[in-house]
Amino acid sequence: MKKNKALFAISSLWLWHATRTLVVIHMYLLKDYEIDIISHWNALNYLKQELVEKKVNFIELIDYPHLERWNWFKFYIYLLIDLIKTKKLIETENKFIKEIESNYDFIFSDWKYGIYSKQIPSFLMSHQLSFIMPKWLSIFQNISDYFNKKYFKNFTKVFIPDYIDLSKSLSWKLSHTKMVNDLNHIYIWVLSSFYDNEETIKNFDKNKKIDYLFIISWYLIENKQNFIDKLLEEAKELDWKKVFVLWDTNKNYIKELENNITIYANVSWKLRLDFFRNAWVIVSRSWYTTIMDCVELDKKAIFFPTKNQTEQEYLWYFLDKNKYFVIGNDNSRLLDLVANLEYIHWFNTINKTKQALQLIEKEIDKYIITT
Repeated sequence: MKKNKALFAISSLWLWHATRTLVVIHMYLLKDYEIDIISHWNALNYLKQELVEKKVNFIELIDYPHLERWNWFKFYIYLLIDLIKTKKLIETENKFIKEIESNYDFIFSDWKYGIYSKQIPSFLMSHQLSFIMPKWLSIFQNISDYFNKKYFKNFTKVFIPDYIDLSKSLSWKLSHTKMVNDLNHIYIWVLSSFYDNEETIKNFDKNKKIDYLFIISWYLIENKQNFIDKLLEEAKELDWKKVFVLWDTNKNYIKELENNITIYANVSWKLRLDFFRNAWVIVSRSWYTTIMDCVELDKKAIFFPTKNQTEQEYLWYFLDKNKYFVIGNDNSRLLDLVANLEYIHWFNTINKTKQALQLIEKEIDKYIITT
């Protein structure tokens, strides 16, 4: 019997998992589903703020450790320890799910490998089917891909937020790998954290123009403050209005600084959408969901990869090669990067979040037991 209840499990390692999955959650709330959400830390706080007074229950479950931490020899020591911890946590997650799986019509997991069921349809969303190994560990790439495929095959279907056409791909080898042929999968195009409805369009204030919007989400805490300090100092050299969003969901303040700089500790989904719409250029780490946000809203962007974060470093190489966006590094001068905006090749596509949501709904409906 259909229960009209779904379980969403969302990684907290990057806040962007929560922002992009939120649009899927809203779609099922409009379908009158009751939603349970498993998450942790910053992502859980964000979702609680965005889903106040909705038919949503929250379950806090400890998340995987932050991979690829620190530098030099510490990097490899922590990587080994964290991979062992991650494996144990995946096993713990699945034991937990077996106790509650009968309550739901389906499970939707964004980068949570242990949140699946063999009894009800379970869907995994990930653009990173293959983890790019550090050069020193590249000999283990096939082993890494083997274990990824092993986990992915536990799910009924894998949703890949990218284009099947390599000439339009945003993640290239991260999502287009040999293993994909062994998985029940579908490429769903862009799934941005932004999706308009009549209310957001009607209430959009297009008079609040922003020249530079700095989105400073965080994954590796030890890298965050130095990055903020660098951008704040170099933003003083830029003309016109600059807005910083620090994505600290435990704080709520607005600071007005000299040189036309405003800092927000945290913003709502609606305000962030208005900021993106009004911005001339986005400045951020090269997070994949931020890339999709920029494609969704046709925005120019300057991206900085986080050092030692192999996914971001790979996207940095790929996006720079294709001239979709301006790419720098932590030693690049912001003023020089702004000058390069005129040389980027615009990424043009019609299949975006609206179509992605339709695909997700259609695929899930195929598997839900209705009698």
